[in-house]
Formats: sequence, C-alpha cells, structure tokens
Amino acid sequence: MSKITQEAYDEEIKELIEGLGLTEEEAVEDAIKCFEMKGIDLSNIITDLVLEDKYKQIVKCLEQLTRAMNDKSYECVPETLQELRTELDKDIRYRVFAGKRKCYNILIDLLKDCEKNHAIFKSALETITSLMSGYPDLLDDDGIALQTEILERHHDAATLQCLLHWIRECCIKHELNRQKIFDTNIFEKLKKILVRENVGAHEIKDACSVIRALILDDDIRHEYGKAHEHATIMAKGALDVLTELLTRFKKDTKVIGDLMITLASLIVRNEFCQEVEDAGGLKFILDIMTDYPDSEKLNWQALKLLKALAGNDTVKSHIVTSGCAPLIVSVISRMKRSENIVTAGLGCISALSLRSTSNSGVFYDCGAAQVIVDAMKAYPNNVNVLKQASWAIRNMSVRNRSESKEFLAYGVEEVLRDALRLHGLKLEDNLKAALRDLGLKVDLKERWTGKNVGVSNERY
Repeated sequence: MSKITQEAYDEEIKELIEGLGLTEEEAVEDAIKCFEMKGIDLSNIITDLVLEDKYKQIVKCLEQLTRAMNDKSYECVPETLQELRTELDKDIRYRVFAGKRKCYNILIDLLKDCEKNHAIFKSALETITSLMSGYPDLLDDDGIALQTEILERHHDAATLQCLLHWIRECCIKHELNRQKIFDTNIFEKLKKILVRENVGAHEIKDACSVIRALILDDDIRHEYGKAHEHATIMAKGALDVLTELLTRFKKDTKVIGDLMITLASLIVRNEFCQEVEDAGGLKFILDIMTDYPDSEKLNWQALKLLKALAGNDTVKSHIVTSGCAPLIVSVISRMKRSENIVTAGLGCISALSLRSTSNSGVFYDCGAAQVIVDAMKAYPNNVNVLKQASWAIRNMSVRNRSESKEFLAYGVEEVLRDALRLHGLKLEDNLKAALRDLGLKVDLKERWTGKNVGVSNERY
C-alpha cells in the first residue's frame, strides 16, 4: 500500500470542507473512505488532526484526568470534570469525539478509583451520563457490572439519583443495553428503593423513570424487543408497591404523576388492570381529576392510566359507571389547546367505547360527539389527534347507529373528508372506516380479489 504525507492529507480535508461545504467530521470520514478505497495506508497520519482545535478542551480534560489517576492526585479533578461536562453537553458530535478518545473508559476507571471520594464520584457519574445522553452504544459489560455494584453498595439519595439517571440514558433507544441491564436483576434492586420507609420523592421519580425505560420499544435496529416481557415481570412484583405509594404520596403531585404513568406502562395484561382497580387505583384517578381540574400534566397522566385500565372489560365498565365519562369529556373541552390532553382524552373515549354499547351511550349523553368533532376541527394537521378521533367515532357509532346521527349534526362528514384529502394514505383506512360506520358513502379499496390464484382445499 502506498502512503501520503500529513500535509497532503490535511490539504484534502481542507478542500472537502471549503469546496463541498462538509463539516469537519464529514470531511474526515469522507477522506478516510476515499484514501482506503485507493489503497493508501493512513497508519502514519493523524486523521482527526483537523478536529483537535474544535475539541481541544475535551482532549485537554481527558489528558488531565488520565494524569490525575496515574499520579493519584485528585485535587483538580472536580473542576476538570465540570469543564468536560460543559463540552459534552454542547452537542452529540462532542460526545462522539470524546467517545473515540476513550472518554468512557477513563470515566469508568475514575469511578472505580474514587468510589470513596463522594464529590468526585458524584461528578463522574454526572459526566458519564452527559457522555452517554443520546449515545448509549458505549456501554459495555464492565459498565453494567459497575452500575450493579454502585446500586448495591450506595444508598445516599444524591449518588442514587446520579446513578439512576445514567442507567436510564443507557436504556433509551438501545434494546441490548435494556436486556443486559434487566438481566442483572435490577428490578429487585429498584423495588428495594421503593419500599424503604424513608424513601423520598426524588428517589421514587428516578426509580420509576428507569422502570419505564426498561420497557421502551424504541430501538429500530431490533425488530423484536422484550418490552412486554419486562413489563409483565415487573408488574407482578411492583403493582402493589406502586399503588401503595400513590396513597402515601397523594399530596405530592409530581410523585403521583410519575407513579400513574409508570402504572400505565406496566399494566399490559388483563389481570393487572383488575389488580390496580382492586387496590383503589380507579378511585384515585377520579380524585385526581376532581381535585386538580387545572393541572394539565396530572390530567394527562390520569388519562393515560385510565386508557391502560380499559384493557380489562370489567374494569372498563366500572370506569364509566363510576363517573369518569363526563370528567374525560370535560377535561378535553377545558384544555382543548393542549395537544397532549386532546390526544389522550380521545384515546380514552376510544378505548372505553370499544365493543360497549352502554359506554358509548354514556359518552353521547355527556356531549362527547361535539367535543370529538371540535377537536378534529381544531387540529386539522395533527395525525395523532385525527387518528384517535376516528377510532372514537367508529367505536361510538358501530353499535349505536341511531345515536351516531349526532356526529352528522356537528358536521363530521365534511371534517372527515377534508382530513382524507389532506392526509391521504396516512389516515385513509381510519377515516374511511369512520365514514363507513357512520353509514356514509365511501369508496373502499378491495385489497385482494383472489384473481389468478388457484384455491384448493385438498389436504396433503
């Protein structure tokens, strides 16, 4: 393989930046690929020298941390970590550069060396969290083992908070990290935090955030994840703990909000819905929506939990007979400027009216038809709102044909057809199904006609 000089390489980088308008990172990546394709050996070249100036503070901080660990002299480490964290928080490109410069390994070593130095230990946890925000691929088995050790050995609130923030970042958009972390039996350790007599609000919120992160399904690199499996395992061991905490912290609105959305994410099976209702969960939601009518966040969280509970037909019936329907319609009407509230509220109506003539009738009596149509008129460009509204219209109409005329009186046909013209294929199936179930004329596409296909019932 032939070689080039550092000057020739640098000149190529400069031309890519100035001539093609590439960023420094793009230019380096492009140049390396081009030279390798030409069979040029770059082993004698500092390929990212052009980046040094932009990221020189990161390089300086990492050198200082390495020197401090070699010399066992940690006086300046807290200040260095703060400077490094400031750089890492600027942009994902800074974090990627730091990762390539072994920042992760340096911080892991620092955490091991300074476990008994509370100030440095806490700061190092905060810094590795900054490094891995949006960049969870750095986590390795050594890091997971360290997380487990810290969780078992450290019980002070400040350290736990930093650790749980780090673990959560490692789980976001990374299925393999989630599975490996879950397999360390982390749930039992989180549960021990939640059942402490002196557990504080921050510890509950942070533990709940990790529980929710462990049941995400947001890694497009993996077609099949274990979100449902993780949720089932944790629900079996945590529903009683979480519902007990609801009562215990009922005056702390931030805590109960976190508890409600955590419960909503865990009740993925029929029996879990019943368990939460039996523990007083439904009454609690009613109290929240009644006592905090002006809290957008709390009402959104309550609506999310209500929809999850509606997965059980018995509980679904109890939700409506207990008086939730008028509360749901009211909160959508009152907070119609909140996209989150409108979407969650329409989702609730859809779930509660599914396969239930009586529940649908109650929603008609509460004025839901007008509220649904008004929501579609208010959010003509919002696909989520229109989709949830379409489902609600379908579920309320399909078994209540005579009452469904109320939708027509509020001009739903024009709204549905306008949405169909505007959004086309994105919402076609949902909107046409709503038109059909309202008894309106609609052109449905025949997906498969069976032409030119031999169908036989012979058995082989």
